[in-house]
Amino acid sequence: MVKKKLKIAIFHLGFFFSGGGEKLVLEEARGLAKKGHEVTLFAPVVDKKDCFPDLIREVRVHSLFFPCVLKFPLRDFLAIAGSVFLTPLTFWRFLKFDIFLGANQPGPLICFFLSKILRKPYVIYLAQPTRLLYPRQVDLRQGFGKRAFDVFFWLTRYFRPLVAWLDRTSIRGAGTVLVNGDYMAGVISQVYGVGVVVCPAGCYPQKKIRQYRDRLRGKIRLQNKVLQKPFLLLTNRHYRQKRFDYAIRALAKVKEDFPRLRLVITGAASDYTQELKNLAVKLGLEKRVKFVGLVSEKELEDLYSEAVLYLYPSPEEDFGMGVIEAMAAGTPVVAWNRAGPTVTVRDGETGYLARPCELKDFAGRIRKLVKEPKLAAQFGQAGRKRAALFSYGNHLRILEREMGRYFLNR
Repeated sequence: MVKKKLKIAIFHLGFFFSGGGEKLVLEEARGLAKKGHEVTLFAPVVDKKDCFPDLIREVRVHSLFFPCVLKFPLRDFLAIAGSVFLTPLTFWRFLKFDIFLGANQPGPLICFFLSKILRKPYVIYLAQPTRLLYPRQVDLRQGFGKRAFDVFFWLTRYFRPLVAWLDRTSIRGAGTVLVNGDYMAGVISQVYGVGVVVCPAGCYPQKKIRQYRDRLRGKIRLQNKVLQKPFLLLTNRHYRQKRFDYAIRALAKVKEDFPRLRLVITGAASDYTQELKNLAVKLGLEKRVKFVGLVSEKELEDLYSEAVLYLYPSPEEDFGMGVIEAMAAGTPVVAWNRAGPTVTVRDGETGYLARPCELKDFAGRIRKLVKEPKLAAQFGQAGRKRAALFSYGNHLRILEREMGRYFLNR
């Protein structure tokens, strides 16, 4: 029989912004705990204000070493680098755990060292190959979006053989390599030469969705703002790699056709945010592009449910959890026909996949769906059904199965 209750230690890169990878790990910890397992989540950096405050209050998240609320240059770099070397030296702290789960590097590397010392199994979950070693084109053009990652990338150039060996060894040494979707399954298998188990990132499919016609008029109230409908929605970290500018430029192309249409952008502000605001002013959209900052999970659900369309302009995304969350709320999606969205969005059925980085085509897809609300409503209904395939329930069942198989007949 499978051991009913496991003591699980999860290691993640850090919780310093509200991104899809962070949300998924928090949901994994919460979901596994609800299934009766004892789960402890570790990370080098934990910022409870900037990373899903609602979720992080529910989950046991511990800084690996010294919790530091002060922000200073290279704080995150020092914390992440230090944790890789220091965690194995304090292995006795992890004696009580049955199994380790590494969520993206340095999680797999930490798990590898602890597994060798304590002789306990570990599984890993990858959203992409380690980007410091295998950067995307958009990373090379735009940077990694965080200074700590840029420093790591610079150092990797000088220690690449060692870093690549540690990365490859820790991933190949895992009992199971889980990946977040069919697109990334092919990439990971090719890069690392390993077999993988597809375990897509999740959502909570809504049992009942809002009538699409109700999204076209009225208002929606957030904690500190009142937003006029109809609006397009964009949710993501404010990093240059996410290319929010495509969404703003697309709105500029359709603004004459839909004078009431707005674009709502969630997420904590960054240096990139001011660039986007400047672009909106330049295009005469300063009153139609609304930056609402970090929102609660309940407010995010409301935004998904009230938006006429969800836009996903990131050109090289591994998966895109916002796409799934939008579809779960019955909201059609417009994204690029490249990378992660190609396995989540059904082109012409749950939304549209525009020709990669062709603004005219992206704007044209938006125009068509806003102009034809009946078609948009049809896409939304189909999207909600498809989103059920990517539910957290399915995700947790696969994750629990892969961890539990190490404890059969115990």
